[in-house]
Amino acid sequence: MIIIGQFRIKIKVKELYKTNPKQVIIAGGGYAGIQAALTLEHLLKESDTEISLIDKNAYHTLLPSLPEVVSNRGFSIIDYKDIIQDKRIEFIQATITNIDLSKKLVDIADLQNNHSALKYDFLAVSLGSQPFLPNIEGLKEHAFLFNTIQDAQRIAERILDPNLNGNIVIAGGGATGVELAGEIASMVNTRQQKYNAKSSDVKIMLVSPHILSGFPDSAVRWIKGYLVSLGVKLLICSECYVSEVKPNMIYLENGTQVTHTMFVWTGGVSASFLLKKTGLKIGEKERVVVNKYLQAEGMRDVFVVGDAALVLDSKGKALPTNAYFAEQHGRIAAQNIYALLKGEIKELQEYRPEIAGSTFAISIGKDFAVSRVGGLDLFGYSASKLKKFIKMKYLKDIAGSSLAAKEFYKF
Repeated sequence: MIIIGQFRIKIKVKELYKTNPKQVIIAGGGYAGIQAALTLEHLLKESDTEISLIDKNAYHTLLPSLPEVVSNRGFSIIDYKDIIQDKRIEFIQATITNIDLSKKLVDIADLQNNHSALKYDFLAVSLGSQPFLPNIEGLKEHAFLFNTIQDAQRIAERILDPNLNGNIVIAGGGATGVELAGEIASMVNTRQQKYNAKSSDVKIMLVSPHILSGFPDSAVRWIKGYLVSLGVKLLICSECYVSEVKPNMIYLENGTQVTHTMFVWTGGVSASFLLKKTGLKIGEKERVVVNKYLQAEGMRDVFVVGDAALVLDSKGKALPTNAYFAEQHGRIAAQNIYALLKGEIKELQEYRPEIAGSTFAISIGKDFAVSRVGGLDLFGYSASKLKKFIKMKYLKDIAGSSLAAKEFYKF
């Protein structure tokens, strides 16, 4: 038995009469990667095709729930072994170091830095994203980032420091920044009550040129009002771009200076830097240009899904990167890989982002959210419970009822 990384979940015994089974590699285990793996495994029940899922972590991160980790009111990681324990999917914990398209090889390094190369017949690239860090002086040196479970834990530790005072500034008015502002504000209010601190000890500020761009006006109004009620100061204007970051000060494009004791950057994401090395065509935010079937441009055997894919809507605008769309990418890519394995090119399915709808759920602390599912808009406590149900459904779909029950008991 060869151990790559920390463990391999499945060990396959190849029967003697099976020669050279097809190899499908799914590079990355985010929302798109997991859906691709599970969908393809279901479709290939009667096939000897081998499916390998590679990820550097032993766990899948629930990114939409990451803000909840800061205030310790939810969980945000699931071990891959709990997802694929009864599936014909081989999990390999390793870092992908290179993808050689001409040789159809994925180079990996395990936890002991042992290197090896895996051959594939079809590849689904789901390498996720990393924080988008524009060329702003001092940003990398002085900002708290927010993209991993470790980032969330570092922010929580800082806020729990009883000596913390001054401004906590969050830059970025997307869903992540808004949810994080709500969680931190709720947490700070609790902290101030615990330490009998004056209300002026810690202030929360959300700085951005826009807030929830593309979301319905009614949802934006509700969220802005609730953030203000929690004590969050909104600094939103067209020139409210961060131009420089210092240890205790940020400078905005319009000349405004804001002091801070903690600065958190949630200014969007870009695709993995590894994609540039592959030779695939790269577009906006370092994402790979794909065709209507989610194949990398000019490639028959390489599909790109999730945050790594540059998918355009009917108006030619880049589709947002979020879990909802990523899951759809994974399912469509799996169905298309299955069609190609069967040699049925005419069965390839197009990905049509316009039919995805405008489903969303944004929570601001424990008891308030805005959501839209199936054309139904909800605000407040009921919306916060709906977001819980969305998470529970996802957990049930990928890992069964027992994991969904874990979330249920947090209601």
